Amino acid sequence: MKLKFHIAALMSFLATGSIKAQEHSLPQLLELAMKNDFSIQSAQLEERKTNARIDEVKSALLPSVNVSGDYKRYFKIPGQVVPASAFGGPEGQYSTLAFGLPYNLSTTAQVTQNLYNPSVRYALKAANLNRELTSLSTVKTKEDVAYNVTDAYYNLVTVVQQMAFLDSNLISLDRMYKVSDLLYQNKLGQRVDVDRILINKTTTETQLATLKDNYSQLVNLLKYYTGTPQSDSLRIAINVSDVSLPVQSQDAESRRTDVALIQKQRDLNELQDKNIKSGFIPTVSAYGTANMSFYAKAGENSTFQDVPGYWAGLQLNWSVFDGMARRAKRSQNQIDNEKLGVQLRQVKESIAMEEANARNKFAVEQRNINAKKDQVALAGRVYKQIQLQFKEGTVSLTDVIQAENSNLDAQSNYLTSLVQLLKAELEWKKATGSLIQK
Repeated sequence: MKLKFHIAALMSFLATGSIKAQEHSLPQLLELAMKNDFSIQSAQLEERKTNARIDEVKSALLPSVNVSGDYKRYFKIPGQVVPASAFGGPEGQYSTLAFGLPYNLSTTAQVTQNLYNPSVRYALKAANLNRELTSLSTVKTKEDVAYNVTDAYYNLVTVVQQMAFLDSNLISLDRMYKVSDLLYQNKLGQRVDVDRILINKTTTETQLATLKDNYSQLVNLLKYYTGTPQSDSLRIAINVSDVSLPVQSQDAESRRTDVALIQKQRDLNELQDKNIKSGFIPTVSAYGTANMSFYAKAGENSTFQDVPGYWAGLQLNWSVFDGMARRAKRSQNQIDNEKLGVQLRQVKESIAMEEANARNKFAVEQRNINAKKDQVALAGRVYKQIQLQFKEGTVSLTDVIQAENSNLDAQSNYLTSLVQLLKAELEWKKATGSLIQK
């Protein structure tokens, strides 16, 4: 069915000052939100940050180069106590000798390469899993934004339709007021009839003013979601496409980002457990060092000596006992894994419930809306007929007001069913993971 709204004049009034602005349909609003929503931008920045973390982890696979330097100026060279006999002196006596020169400069360059470190390998795998997890988080954020934008749009549709109904009723009440007032002026009617119509007219005007304020708030909300400055105008194309009962989904769970997030977290949890266990394994690294030392002395007997040194080696690190810290970490990790299992079962049950509820509600509201649409048309015809009879003086004002209330009730019921139908479709899309294209 194609839902059409006779609201051209009303929308023209609401869009005053933005006649030349483009009208945005729901798909266009969603497209803008996917580009400009702040939460999506934040999620995308988090993806970039995760990629930078992966580069950081990869750096552990490459050699590291460190260069250091040390300069000393001795005002008094420190001495060492040595046996005097070593230099031809008497046994049992010691002398204090100062070795070295007052100026010392040393530079060292060292290259280190991990040869075997399982923790680095697991850290790299975990970083890649984190990238997938962050990407899924971005998808989940986009789904939330799509849901919020669509929900706000449907609320806007409802408000506009309510305004259209009230605007139409206001025109009818205004005509009735003029007729009843004319009858009263000509001594053919009662003042109470005029007052009762005036009360209904004032009430309707108040309701319409409230709805216009709600309309502005919803437009401002859509501006926020789409990244449109609040000072700019945003025209919304009010149009609801055909709504059909969705077919039974066979892979709703596999399409839900919630499930994929928990499963990816479990994979990451398993990898973390392996990384903890790898702490029991020794690590081996190779290194090479180049050192150059310079010694100098000023004065009459000035001298300058350079002493090079080069060496390479292997380094073994093995944490034999860490006070049971790794065991405690593995225990915590196991508990986290069990919690994720519980969360996964909970999400799957929630998905099944959401899908069943949305499908049942959709079927009910789809059956109801056609009947309520016919009721609106019938109530409208009755109301117009009663108005004509009132002008001819064949019915009382009470009959007119009763017909008006019946007409309003029919319109309200139709709007309620329309909103429920649209919301059921939205909930169905959420339950089946089809809010956005993946």
